[in-house]
Amino acid sequence: MNFLELQVTLSFCIIFFLRMLGMFMVVPVLSKYGMFLDGGNKFLIGLSIGIYGIAQVLFQIPFGILFDRFNRKKIILMGLFVFLIGNIISASIHSIWGLIIGRFLQGSGAISGVCMAYLSDYIREAHRVKSIAAIGVSFAVSFLISIISGPLIIQKFGFFAIFWIASCLSIICMIIVIVLLPVLQRNQFKKRTHFSYKQLLKLFLNKIFFRSYMGIFFLHCILMINFMIIPNQLEILGCILSYHWKIYLYTILISFLILFFFTIYCKNQFILKNIIEISIFLILISECIILLLHSYLFGMIIFIQIFFISFNFLEVFLSSNISNNISKNYKGSAMSIYSTSQFLGIAFGGIFSGWIYSVFTLSQICLLQIFIVLIWYFFSFFCKK
Repeated sequence: MNFLELQVTLSFCIIFFLRMLGMFMVVPVLSKYGMFLDGGNKFLIGLSIGIYGIAQVLFQIPFGILFDRFNRKKIILMGLFVFLIGNIISASIHSIWGLIIGRFLQGSGAISGVCMAYLSDYIREAHRVKSIAAIGVSFAVSFLISIISGPLIIQKFGFFAIFWIASCLSIICMIIVIVLLPVLQRNQFKKRTHFSYKQLLKLFLNKIFFRSYMGIFFLHCILMINFMIIPNQLEILGCILSYHWKIYLYTILISFLILFFFTIYCKNQFILKNIIEISIFLILISECIILLLHSYLFGMIIFIQIFFISFNFLEVFLSSNISNNISKNYKGSAMSIYSTSQFLGIAFGGIFSGWIYSVFTLSQICLLQIFIVLIWYFFSFFCKK
C-alpha cells in the first residue's frame, strides 16, 4: 500500500472502531438496566434493541444514493452527526421512549455501506481485501472491548454515561473525517450519477452482486441462530457465562490471524476464485460438528472456531466481490444494498431464532441450519455461473 491508501485504511479502522464501540457498549447491559427507566418493560426494551437494526435497514440505501450524487465526505459527516444526536437524546431523556428515539437516530446514521464504497475509491484492487480485512479486525476488537467495558462503565459512572462517552467518540470520528480523509475532485468522475429506480433494480438483480447480497443475509441469519444456541449450550457443558468472552476472544483472534496470513500469502488462483463457496462449505462442516458433538465442550469450541474462520472470510470476500465488479459511480448504492441485506439478515435471524429455539430441539435446529446452508451453497454456486 502507498501512503494515501494506508491513511484512508487506518482512518476508517479508527472510525469503525470508535463508532461501533459507542454503539455496542450498551448491548450487554440494556436488558438489565432498561427495566429501571421510566415506562420500561420487556417489550419496549426489546424494541429499543431492535430499532437500531430497523433504522439501518431503512436508511442504508438512501445514504448510498446521496453518496453517489453529492460530496462524499459531507454525507459521511451527516451520518456521524445523526449518530451523535441519537446518543445525546439517549443520554438526556431518562425514559424508555427517549432511549427508543435515540437508538432509532443512532441507526439512522447508516454509513457502513458508504464508508466501504469510499474506501474502494482510494484503495487499489490488489490491496482492497487487506484494507477490508483491517477494518474487519477493528470491528471485531471494538465488539470485544465493548462487551467488557460496558458493565465496568456503568458500575463506575452510571447507565447514561455510556451514551455521553459514545457522543464524545462520534465527535472524534467527525474530526478524523474532516482532517484525514481526502476529497475526490469533480474531474475524477466521468459524470455525475443520475439516480433512477430502474438502475437501483439493476444493481439489486445483477447475479454477481445478488450473490453477495444473499450471502451476507444468510451469513448473519446463521450468526443470530448460532448465538441463540452457543451461550446456553456452553453453560450446560459447565462453562459459566463470565468465561464465555475468553472463548470468543481466542477463537476470533485465531480466525483473524488465519485471514491475515491468507490475504498476504495465498496465491492459488483456484482457491481465490472459489473462496466464497469454500467458506460456505466450512460453515456447513461447523454445523455438522455441532450436530454430532454438541454434548462435548471440545466439540463446541471446534465448532465456534471453524464458524468464526468462515464468518471472517465471508465478511471480507462477499463485500470485495461487489467493490471489484462495479464502477465508482454506483459503489455507494451497491454497498448500501449490501449493508441493508446484512441488517435484514440480523433482524430475520434474531426473530426466527427466538421462535425455533422455543419449538425445536437443539439437534432439529442444527439440521435446519444445515438445510439453510445447503440452499445457500447451491444458490451461490448458481449465481457465480
